[in-house]
Amino acid sequence: MNALFRKAYRDLTHRRLRSLLTIGAIAIGVAGVVAIVSTAQNLTRAQVAAYANASQADITFWVWDAPLTTERALAELPNVAAAELRNNYFTRCKWNGVNRDVYLIGIESFSAQRINQIRLFDRVPKLGEFVAEGTVRDLFPVTDGDEIICRARDGGTRALTLVGFAASPNYPTATVLDFATIYAPADDVQRLLGIGGANQALIKVDDYAPIRETARAAERLFQRRGIDHGAPDVRDLQNFLGKRELDALFVLLAVFSAVGIVTSGFLVANTLAAMTAEQVGEIGTMKAVGATRGQVLVVYVVAAAMFGVGGTVIGTILGTAASWRLMAYIGAFLNLDPGYAISPDAIALGIAIGVGVTILPGAVPAISATGIRVKQALEAYGITSTYGQGRVDRALQKLVALPPLAAMSIRNLARRKTRSIITTAVIAVAVAASLAAQSTSASIDAAVDGLFETFHADAWAWFDQYVGSNFVASFRAVEGVQAAEVWTLADAWVGTDRVRVWGLPIGTALYSPRLVEGRWLNAGELDAVVISTDLAQKQNLRVGNTLTLEIAKERRAFSIAGIVIDNSIFLGSTVAGKIFISEEVVERMQDRQGWAYFFALGFDAHDPATVELRLGELAARFKKFQMGSGSAYREVKGAKEQSRILSYALIAMSLLIGAMGALGVLNTLTLNVLERRREIGVLRAMGARDGQIAQVFLTEGIALGLGGWFIGILLGYPLGLFFISLMQAVLFHIDFIYSPAMLLISFIFALLIALVGSLAPAIGAARMRVGQALRYE
Repeated sequence: MNALFRKAYRDLTHRRLRSLLTIGAIAIGVAGVVAIVSTAQNLTRAQVAAYANASQADITFWVWDAPLTTERALAELPNVAAAELRNNYFTRCKWNGVNRDVYLIGIESFSAQRINQIRLFDRVPKLGEFVAEGTVRDLFPVTDGDEIICRARDGGTRALTLVGFAASPNYPTATVLDFATIYAPADDVQRLLGIGGANQALIKVDDYAPIRETARAAERLFQRRGIDHGAPDVRDLQNFLGKRELDALFVLLAVFSAVGIVTSGFLVANTLAAMTAEQVGEIGTMKAVGATRGQVLVVYVVAAAMFGVGGTVIGTILGTAASWRLMAYIGAFLNLDPGYAISPDAIALGIAIGVGVTILPGAVPAISATGIRVKQALEAYGITSTYGQGRVDRALQKLVALPPLAAMSIRNLARRKTRSIITTAVIAVAVAASLAAQSTSASIDAAVDGLFETFHADAWAWFDQYVGSNFVASFRAVEGVQAAEVWTLADAWVGTDRVRVWGLPIGTALYSPRLVEGRWLNAGELDAVVISTDLAQKQNLRVGNTLTLEIAKERRAFSIAGIVIDNSIFLGSTVAGKIFISEEVVERMQDRQGWAYFFALGFDAHDPATVELRLGELAARFKKFQMGSGSAYREVKGAKEQSRILSYALIAMSLLIGAMGALGVLNTLTLNVLERRREIGVLRAMGARDGQIAQVFLTEGIALGLGGWFIGILLGYPLGLFFISLMQAVLFHIDFIYSPAMLLISFIFALLIALVGSLAPAIGAARMRVGQALRYE
């Protein structure tokens, strides 16, 4: 048995380049699996740690001017583990001479934080000072000592000085939010708000199961104390910041890893088939001296296992390193301190796949080798004696339209049909993966670009107090404002799923529904809703079904009139979908008929500069209401920032699969050069130049690339559809895009794979001298 192992080892080391290429292909597949499983486990651990260490709020209320004694009263409610009052205020501040959007959070005691804790990097800010969330430095230049001048609710200003930075676990980065978050003493924020109490209540519960009843108990407490409050925002345990986007990332990585594993299986089969073809004589000799079929099988199965072990070791190291880097990126993206721990599960799965993916496909040529007879083996000379007798061989021999060397190159591919077919299949998989990646990336980009195509509003404005619904006339009276409507955004529940309710005027001009089923709401219709495709898919709802909607304390049954595509829920969303309902109905359910606080606006121009100009003018005009605002272009910009990680993953995985395709071409042509050294010597003796020798093998590589491209474009379309279906399952509705430009790019990609893989063997063949070639045995 030891002799068999030694022979298997010598076979691998005899062709070092070929062995290294095959091991590299296996390593790529294993690395993908290890990276996915390890990253997922580390991310889950980091999220749990962040929630535990930062003590994320389970229930959040907007309140108005709540006295500090309310904090103790909330903490004494049943099932409340901790309660804390804070202040928050979104305004414009002049920062280094530039007006910036700033979100201020006022904390009563930085040393006694119990909920939504932040970690200070520097000292505690005093009155008139603040610390900035650390990623603000990625948004614009910031240094200690910066002074900002913030606009107060009453129209005045207040200056604050930057004295340090802080980390906010599980809070979006400034580049994602496109505004700065800062932390200051509660007194400073209260002065900006013009109140003496808090405007936010945070609650942490002991037991999540009765959390809805705990929220209602808190509402009753606010009512008894005469504290104005909004609906509770309840944390969903099944979701966390960016979960959908990370789920999509893991799905992509899983699919590409599967493609990589399949490709590496092809390469292993190709390599072992080449080994058995080269060693037909050795196999005959082994059998002649008494070797059994089982012993011959062991030699090549052991060789396959050695490939697997080598690829698994390298792949595990690469996958662990890739996971560490990916966790660092995700941690920066989600404001997490992820740390890193090696995952035993990931390593175990990588070993199982790495060894299994080599032994299983390697067994096919190994079993084929055991069937070689002694006489057949000892009489064989590399190329089978049946070459030229098959239909394909005869068809290729009739090629006359090509130059002689090119025609010879094409015919040579038929001499090792299995090897050529496997290599073509590897290239086809790479091309199909490239097409699928292109179509998925383009489809997601188009979906992001179209996030607000259904919205004809350029911006939204809101106040921190109710105003009359007729306030829309005040907006319309401002120069540049062409349309204004009262809208409502509210969180609600449908069963156990949290949803976002959009209350719109029935005849809205600022929202254009993209219906996929049913109809839009009719005038005077008080018992109908339109839902988004997300919610329809999540709860298996259809037009005509009835759903029960719970907003605050109100529960009502509605009939589903239509289903729309609306993708404008993205990073950090913990809602299952949207429900569109008449603004009048929402006002009744919230017991605020005739009152509003949220408005949709359309301007005379839609470019960012004009939108910002108009919002600035509106903020100045209605400064006593302390208007907050958001714009459609910012939402799209933020969504693109959030989808960037998916695009990077698609590009990276496409390049890796392409590299594996190039490895396949390199492997095949290297074998072709080795097998045909005498032929190269004969061509040299006949006067063939270096360029002509190289042309033979470059043409073979390009022919393999073209064949792989043709098959790849047939596979790319269904693979792209499959990718999109996976993305829709974790993200939202995505229209599939597959353009002629993608075919052109995939054609160039296939040629690059072929050329990169062909170059080294072609140069090696061109450098071979006549004597060296003719002495080869």
